[in-house]
Amino acid sequence: MAKKTIMGAIADSVTEAVTTTIDALAHPISTVGQAEAAASSVMTSARRTVTKAARKAAGKGKRAVAKVKRKVAKKKVSKAVKKAVRKIAGKKAASRRKHR
Repeated sequence: MAKKTIMGAIADSVTEAVTTTIDALAHPISTVGQAEAAASSVMTSARRTVTKAARKAAGKGKRAVAKVKRKVAKKKVSKAVKKAVRKIAGKKAASRRKHR
C-alpha cells in the first residue's frame, strides 16, 4: 500500500519489515526452506558457470592437441617425401656413375 508522505512510506516499510520478521519467527521451517531454495539457485548458477568454463577450457585443449597432431603428421609426411625423393635421386646418380 503506497503512502503519499515520507512518514507514511517509512511507516509502511517498517511495518513490512516487522511483519516479515514475525512471519519468519512464527514459521521457521518455511523460512529455512526459502533460504535453502535461494541458496540452491545461487549454487546452481555458480555450478553452471564453472561447468561452462571447464567445458570451454577442455575444448580449447582438444583443439590445441589436434593442431599439434596435424603439425607433427605434416612434418612426418614431408620428411618421408623428402627422404623418398633423395633415395630416388641417389639411386639415379649411382646408376649414372655405374654406366660411365
